[in-house]
Order: sequence, then C-alpha cells, then structure tokens
Amino acid sequence: MTRAEYKRRRPSGTFYVFGSQVAMLRIAKLCKTLATVPPRKLFDLLSLDVTAGECVAIIGESGVGKSTLLNCISGLEPVSSGSIRVGDTELAGLGDDALSRLRRDRFGFVFQAFHVLPHLTLLQNVAVPLWLQGRHGAEAARCAQDMLERVGLGKRAGDWPANLSGGELQRVAIARALVHQPAVVLADEPTGNLDPARAMDVLDLLLTSIRKGRAAGVLVTHSRAAAQRADRVFELRQDGLVQVMASAQ
Repeated sequence: MTRAEYKRRRPSGTFYVFGSQVAMLRIAKLCKTLATVPPRKLFDLLSLDVTAGECVAIIGESGVGKSTLLNCISGLEPVSSGSIRVGDTELAGLGDDALSRLRRDRFGFVFQAFHVLPHLTLLQNVAVPLWLQGRHGAEAARCAQDMLERVGLGKRAGDWPANLSGGELQRVAIARALVHQPAVVLADEPTGNLDPARAMDVLDLLLTSIRKGRAAGVLVTHSRAAAQRADRVFELRQDGLVQVMASAQ
C-alpha cells in the first residue's frame, strides 16, 4: 500500500504518519480513584504510548484494574485526572454523544465472551460497525466479506453463530472489530473462553490483523504465554505500568 493509499483509507485526524513512530494512542499521567469509603486509588500517574501497528499486552493480578483501564481508554468510564488521546482527539471534556461517535469510528473491541449476535449471519455480524456508521448495502457487504476471508471464514458468510465453535466465534469477533479500520483495538481476555490448543492460533490472528491494519492494539490478559506474543508487555500496578518484557517479535 502506498502512502497516499494509506492516508485515504485511514480516518483523518491521527498522529500517525506513514513510516513514523508517533503514537496513535497516548495516555499521560492517568489517575483513577474509586468512590469507596475510604476512596481507593486504582492506578496513579499511568502513562503509555502505542504506535500504529503495535500491540502491547497488560498483565496484572485480578482486581488491579485492567478491564477498568480499557473502559477508561474508550471513554466508558471517567478518570480522576490525566489525558487520553486517540490521534489528535483528547477524550477529556467530550460529552456522551461525542464519546459514542469516537467509539463507533475509532475503536474496535474484542471481548472474552465474543458478543456475536445470534440472530444475525456471520456477514451481518461483521457488518454491524459499518451499519452504525451509515454504510449499508453492497459496500458494507463487500467489506464484511473481505474481513471474513481474512479470518478464514469467507465460505461461511451466510452461516449462523449457533453453528460455530468458540474459536470460530472469536474469529468473527476479530473481523467485526477491524472491519471499519479503527485507530485503536482493545482486547479484554480475548482467549479466555478458548481451549489452549485454539487460543494461541486465535491470538496470533488477532495480533497479525491489528498490525496489518495499522491500528494501536492493547491486550489485557491473565496469560503470560499470550502476553509474550505482543510487542511489549506491561504489568499494571497501583503506581502505573511497569514494562516487564520487551518486543518478542
């Protein structure tokens, strides 16, 4: 893909310039305090930059706030202080409607529980993010079909989720997360419901798809084996993120 082709396909308003290492996702001095009695500081002064095409993994003990951090990054939960920027868009100060549009257009999500809609075909499931953007008909069908081809399910586009295995359902979820070319992909325990034999294949597909799509990927996992497949690995602690492993690629 040429630079001009890439700039036409990527949504406008990002830090990324073809060939550079400027962050697509930038988190600076992020603090989150829970309104308990007494208040509980979940994490403090957390900073992280993720470039386009890079996948970082975050590990940590249960309850440390990994899923909460993903919610904060996507604007689903407020933060106490600090900055989150996706491209040149600062999340702080955005209203609910603006945050919803940002999630619709700039984020892709992969969940442990798949969240594939049982009453839609595989093609329709993958097309949902495009429908939300107002892209219907032949264009949406073509993009969804292309993504299903990439994850090895192109011949089953008209099939129903009930006929798929857990690994196949997660492949559909990966296609759905990437079909609209998001700037950021957030994955919360994406292999948690899969058996070990299939988990690594699905994870490799997810990470490869993020890299090829030039998104910034953030993976939360309890599995150190899964985390090792990312470009960088961090441990979430109360005082922020600590890098525990450099690139394994």
